[in-house]
Amino acid sequence: MLNQINERNKLNKLNKLKMFRVNGRAVNKRGLTVGITQDVTATSDKEAVAEVIRLTTAKGFSHIRIVLVREVNYA
Repeated sequence: MLNQINERNKLNKLNKLKMFRVNGRAVNKRGLTVGITQDVTATSDKEAVAEVIRLTTAKGFSHIRIVLVREVNYA
């Protein structure tokens, strides 16, 4: 029983949602390069980048380049 509880705690720590701020640039529908900054909630930085690319593509942007991903803590 104690082993199961410890394993659940380990999984919860691994799958904890964190807030990431992702900066980059993309090309809009007019062909202009614009800066993008988005805050997303994800379990890892790679998942955060994937989410930002998905959201930005859905808004009609193309040629998305991610420059910076950082974990942020809001009080």
